[in-house]
Amino acid sequence: MRHSIVSIHRSWLRLLALAAIALATLACGFEGGAFGATPVGPTSIPASASVPTRVSKVLVPAISSGGVTQPAPESTEPTLSAVTSQAVQGPVEAILITSTQPGQGVRGTLRIEGVSNLAADQQLHVLLRNAQGTVIPIARPVVHSQPDQPGAFSADVVLPPEVSPQTGRVQVYTVSPNGKSVTHLTSVEVELNSDAPAAAPIDPQTSEAIVITFPSPNAEVTGVVKVAVATLLGPKIIIDVRDANDQTVGRVEQSVEQIAGIPTQVLAEVPIQVSASGPGLVLVYVVNARDGSTDHLNSVEVNLVP
Repeated sequence: MRHSIVSIHRSWLRLLALAAIALATLACGFEGGAFGATPVGPTSIPASASVPTRVSKVLVPAISSGGVTQPAPESTEPTLSAVTSQAVQGPVEAILITSTQPGQGVRGTLRIEGVSNLAADQQLHVLLRNAQGTVIPIARPVVHSQPDQPGAFSADVVLPPEVSPQTGRVQVYTVSPNGKSVTHLTSVEVELNSDAPAAAPIDPQTSEAIVITFPSPNAEVTGVVKVAVATLLGPKIIIDVRDANDQTVGRVEQSVEQIAGIPTQVLAEVPIQVSASGPGLVLVYVVNARDGSTDHLNSVEVNLVP
């Protein structure tokens, strides 16, 4: 594990302090608009306002029109303590890039390897971007999966020699079976046409950077979507609700204060405008400040109700 027992105890004391402060604010639950965010409240979209359909340069966060068959009742509304618990005990990263490592210099043919518990549908994709966010090559990785086991994937991407030395980003993501949705994305920064050593080794138990604890998968949502997230990333989280036509029906941006190694709890309300019932997707993602592309993305399928 990356953290020692001592650091875990310290993190737990900090989390208890955060939870004590937040629970005092959340004592009345969702009623009366008491469901807020930590530490800064969301910027809501008024009912009369038009809803933006894209965030500039964000890598295809989209919506699936299938896969939601049985509506599920909304689960118990989240509290900060529940979000904190899931963050501390949360899952390992759904897509883990094990090679190339962060900060590593790459030349010629770039070998990308990793494991994913989302690879069973064979819908993994790889992009390599330069410092400006421009896609250089695109690759479809080979996936070696076994029943009930994370799938190992690999891809070879040719880096053109004329690309000047610069910081780039490898992005690996999954799409839904119908090809419309990016459902999960992870990335790692590398040094293009460089011999730089890796900045840090990959921990095979790396925690999921964005954990969505609410709403539950297939939950019915209407009016305002209440979202609870534990994130190790920031400083800005974007929560985007998409319909079956890949249109944004609600969106908020949430600023977060980060403490190294401690998940930040985000509780937000996203007003939505929906004209017909159907499947939807709640996307939570972080955009890289350098090039505007997505650093990390997670999602949960829901049923949208007018």
